[in-house]
Amino acid sequence: MLTAIARTTRVSIGAMFAAAVLALYTGCGDQSTERKGGGDIPDLGDAGAAGVPVPWCDAYKVINCVCQQCHQNPTLNGAAMPLMTYEDTQAPFPLSTSSTFVWQRMQVAVSTRAMPETSNPSVVPAVKPLSDAQQKTLLDWLAQGAHDEGGRNCPMTCDWANGKGPPAP
Repeated sequence: MLTAIARTTRVSIGAMFAAAVLALYTGCGDQSTERKGGGDIPDLGDAGAAGVPVPWCDAYKVINCVCQQCHQNPTLNGAAMPLMTYEDTQAPFPLSTSSTFVWQRMQVAVSTRAMPETSNPSVVPAVKPLSDAQQKTLLDWLAQGAHDEGGRNCPMTCDWANGKGPPAP
């Protein structure tokens, strides 16, 4: 009898632990999908090195010339979602167990250097990692709440769909 209770207790603890890990991984919390442009307005302590917000067009230049190699519409090379517009960054993350937004997942992927994914040899031209400056631009913009500071009318520097990648250094 005592062995059965101990086994049941271990199974229950294991199930609770698994549920807690899953909840942390999937961002369990506010399940609302309403988004009205960027996160809360931060204090300028979260701004870029100069203490001013990073404009959307600065972030878009990196997204356009790096991320859009795969994050086109339709996506290529297994990318989870397009990143063609500001609105794409503000959308709910396309995973049914997620309550986060694309920009929040971008923040994790960029800060850990999980993106861009550079180990897929079938991607031509080969994907290059973000430079330190590109990573800083994106992380500063994301840390500020991913707002459309400065407007959304940004020039397209790269056009992957037509074979125009980033300009030569």
